[in-house]
Amino acid sequence: MIEVFYKNTKQRTTETLESISPQKDEILNIRLIDFTSEELQGIANKFDLHVGYFHQKEDIEISSHYVDLHDQVSITISVPSYTSDTSVEEKDMYIIIKDSIFFTFMPVGIEEKINLLTKYRYDIDQIDFKTYQELFAFQIGVITDYFADIVESVSAKIKKIFSNTLKSSQFTQKDLDTLTEINFSNYLILESMSEFQRILMMLRRKFATETKVVKKLSAEIRDLRVISEHINNNFERINDLKLNVGSKIELEQNNIFKILTIITVCISIPTLIAGIYGMNFKNMPELSTSYGYPLAWLAILLGFILPLLYFKRKKWF
Repeated sequence: MIEVFYKNTKQRTTETLESISPQKDEILNIRLIDFTSEELQGIANKFDLHVGYFHQKEDIEISSHYVDLHDQVSITISVPSYTSDTSVEEKDMYIIIKDSIFFTFMPVGIEEKINLLTKYRYDIDQIDFKTYQELFAFQIGVITDYFADIVESVSAKIKKIFSNTLKSSQFTQKDLDTLTEINFSNYLILESMSEFQRILMMLRRKFATETKVVKKLSAEIRDLRVISEHINNNFERINDLKLNVGSKIELEQNNIFKILTIITVCISIPTLIAGIYGMNFKNMPELSTSYGYPLAWLAILLGFILPLLYFKRKKWF
């Protein structure tokens, strides 16, 4: 799908490649969502864009996520997105700036979240964008908000687990695996955001003569630093949770070992008595005693009950 944002308008229009205005100075932004290779190549041909790096994703190093050529700026932003309740994957968003137009190539799913953020946090109908730089800086701000939201989502998940940890004493390896998965997701978010912050610093130098844009980008960089602190706090809370859950699992294992110790000791004395009188030697005076059998049972019961009373007094159970 192709969306176009024209000058002196407040809404994006959905268009085909053929219907896009040939007057480049009328366009501020062209957005391709879940685009096909034909749409990509068609836009590239119509506006003379260099899109070869789209097909070299695996070869792009972090240092190549911002490329400033003589006639085009190419940006690759890794955007974290949830694939499950605790798992995050990175999706690549591409931005090209050329001839006073910026082109956005968005993966499926991300544009929906970006649109919702724009709708609920900004009165977009009242904002009048005079230049592509102003619209571009605004979109960058929405991406920063997206990072803030996903970090807040991770924090909420950690808080929920914290609450459950305080209420529960039963934990399994699956609980530790969940924490590890959240920790890895938090790491991916931090890595993506650090990349994004570095790109903003380069863009700030690029638009050094645009005062409003520089001011906006500087504000977003400060916001990202605050978000980074929240991410680091999430790491600390996850580590605290792992220690807490690990301690409770260890305590539960100790209780199991205590129970096994109690059972072993309580059974060992009766087993010893039964073993002695089961040896069938001829000269065993107790075998000919009238009350030998009930006395043996009494010894066996005492051998079981007395250790129980001892462990009970020691508060092992």
